Amino acid sequence: MRQTPARISEAPKEGDGGPRSADKEFTTKAEYNRALLRQEKWQTAEGVRADGKVGEDIIKERKHKHTAQGLSRQQAAAAQMKKASESLEAHRAQNLSLGRAVYEEVAGWRVGAKATKEQWTSYVKELKESVKAENKTAESVKEHAAKKKAVAAQTRADDEAKEKAVEQFKEKQLTAAKEQAAKIRAETDDKVVDTAKRYFYEQRLKSAVETKAQQQEWEKERAAAKEKHHEAQQKRRIKSKSARSAGTKSRQELVTERQAAASTLREAKRALSESHKARMQEEYQLKSATVKGVIANSFVQPSDALEASSPANSMYSLTNIRPPSPERSADSPER
Repeated sequence: MRQTPARISEAPKEGDGGPRSADKEFTTKAEYNRALLRQEKWQTAEGVRADGKVGEDIIKERKHKHTAQGLSRQQAAAAQMKKASESLEAHRAQNLSLGRAVYEEVAGWRVGAKATKEQWTSYVKELKESVKAENKTAESVKEHAAKKKAVAAQTRADDEAKEKAVEQFKEKQLTAAKEQAAKIRAETDDKVVDTAKRYFYEQRLKSAVETKAQQQEWEKERAAAKEKHHEAQQKRRIKSKSARSAGTKSRQELVTERQAAASTLREAKRALSESHKARMQEEYQLKSATVKGVIANSFVQPSDALEASSPANSMYSLTNIRPPSPERSADSPER
């Protein structure tokens, strides 16, 4: 992570060595690296705090979403239960009305069945009485015997016809079985079986040869694909190594650049300190010369005392604004 030099000027925290001394005008390499490390940790902490806040927001939103979904599902379930209860009540009422109608219909059927039963009972009684009144048993027996003879003759004729049909069917089945046996015997002859076995063997041999050739072709294709994959892996590995070495080289160049920048900054601070010292020395000398000149103008020198008594020099003795000579300035006493 690239650090900006603007963060280096932050106030040091507790345990960082305290404020710098007044006579230390340049930054050491250790202090510069500590400042970079402190800034990197601060940015990492800010990122972690931001990620934590985002995670809390996501959890809150998910909890709110689940709560809303639960409430909606609960309301939907309550509405569905209410609808089911209403549907059940309506179905129950419908069943009650339908059951009442069925019960009334069944009751009517029972009444009708009872009336029908009574009618059939009375009809049977009347029929029984009429049969007893017109009983002709002998004639009925003769008629029944004649019917039985006719039915017996018809039955015998049907049995004979069925026996003939069975015999014909047996002969037909026997003929078909013989033909089938002859056909199977001809189809299962040794020559036919040997020919079929030979044909089947040739088919299997041809299939085996084709399968073997196809397998060899597959092996060749697999070997070629494996070799191609190996070459691709080698290229990717070489590319990865070159990228890794380029990253290491760029990181070293960045460290060298930062070291050069730090050295340039220290040299600039040292030159600035020296120029500041020279400027302060010049200002001090100028101020000292000015103070000495003021002091020299504030007092009358012994050589000027005689001149002050003359009328020509009386104004000077009162104002004393004449600038002092370099010799007087050098000989004037200091405060």
